[in-house]
Amino acid sequence: MTSSLTILVADPDEETRLALSEAIRRLAPDAVLVEAADGVALNRALSETSIDVLFIDVLLPQTNGADIRGWREAGNPQGLIVLVTDMLAPQWSSIATCIGAYDVMLKPLGDRPITRILDASRILSRSLDLLIVDPGQTTRRLMRKLLGQSHFSFRISEAAGGPEAVRLIERQSLDLAIVEMDLPDYSALEVACRINDRHPAARILMTGRRIEEGVERQLATFGASGFLPKPFQFFDIDKAVHQSFGLWHPYLINALKRENLLAAEPTMASPVTASPPRRAGHR
Repeated sequence: MTSSLTILVADPDEETRLALSEAIRRLAPDAVLVEAADGVALNRALSETSIDVLFIDVLLPQTNGADIRGWREAGNPQGLIVLVTDMLAPQWSSIATCIGAYDVMLKPLGDRPITRILDASRILSRSLDLLIVDPGQTTRRLMRKLLGQSHFSFRISEAAGGPEAVRLIERQSLDLAIVEMDLPDYSALEVACRINDRHPAARILMTGRRIEEGVERQLATFGASGFLPKPFQFFDIDKAVHQSFGLWHPYLINALKRENLLAAEPTMASPVTASPPRRAGHR
């Protein structure tokens, strides 16, 4: 049985708070609603109540972004922060990243974006068991690093080959598996079948440098939910994991990806130099 969510709506406008709270009650009747009109009430609510989702207006009076980030990091690392705004200001994505926000949404919030956040919270509030099956130690280490930047919380097990993966599949719980298609000692699709038989609710992502079109069409037959092409970056693996759980990929992450791509492009006014590009920072 899924436990009910505790949701805090923080907005200086009473009409906006009421509209959002009523929508949440309609979409999640079992949710516990808390409201705040300013930063003082917000901090009091965060200190007194275990909050799962925080909808907060970007211009909430008497609010300190550092306090909000501190709440998430120390009080509830799996809590979701959603910034709500009337318009997207310059550098909004950087501000959202600094406080650890999951997404940024424009007012007025309709049922669809609210539902997406509620669905995400029910998954992201859990610690998920993940199995990485890949012969490359460097690749496994990279996956750990990238997934550590996401809002998902994973307990990660690793296997370098098929037989080791099968042993782990038999003796531990599993929510998600990421399996390299080109295993040297075992059929990757057989590993997927074993996972599907033993853990029918688990999501399975196959990965590799390429996959034949016919094989990709058959992945669902083996219990796999998708294919993650190599090489990949944070945005790619984060989107694939969201999709495997049937979740909408946050607009914030898509915006950050576009910013990174633009930052990597040479400008018309600046000549291309031989120096290596600066690596974009992660949240």
